[in-house]
Parts: sequence; structure tokens; C-alpha cells
Amino acid sequence: MIILVVIAYSLLFIFEFFPLYNQKQWRDLWLTMILGLCSFTLIALLSFGVKIPSPAMPIKNVILSIFGK
Repeated sequence: MIILVVIAYSLLFIFEFFPLYNQKQWRDLWLTMILGLCSFTLIALLSFGVKIPSPAMPIKNVILSIFGK
């Protein structure tokens, strides 16, 4: 499974990062790289069978603290 993840992100690197680099769109390149690294980390952990907790409750708590019930 991890091999499929690496292949998918290699294709993402080729088709997404190189054009941004060649067009010198540095802000978009950095944002795409950071988001891609975060998503790659999560997907790699999931493919290794690591349980990742849901962010639903912390998000709900933040929204309730801002807007109340």
C-alpha cells in the first residue's frame, strides 16, 4: 500500500511542483509543498495502520467556544 502512496505522490511532484517551479510561483509552490507533505504524512501513517484521531471534537469545541450553544 505504501508503494501506491509513494507512486501517487511522485506523480503529484512531477505534475504539480515542477510547473510551479518553472513559472517561479514561489508562494504557490511552498503552499503546495507544505500541504502535500502534511497529506503524505497522514496517508503514510494510515497505510502503516496507525490510528489517527478524528479532529471533529476539537473543532466542535472551538466553534462552541466562539459562538456558544
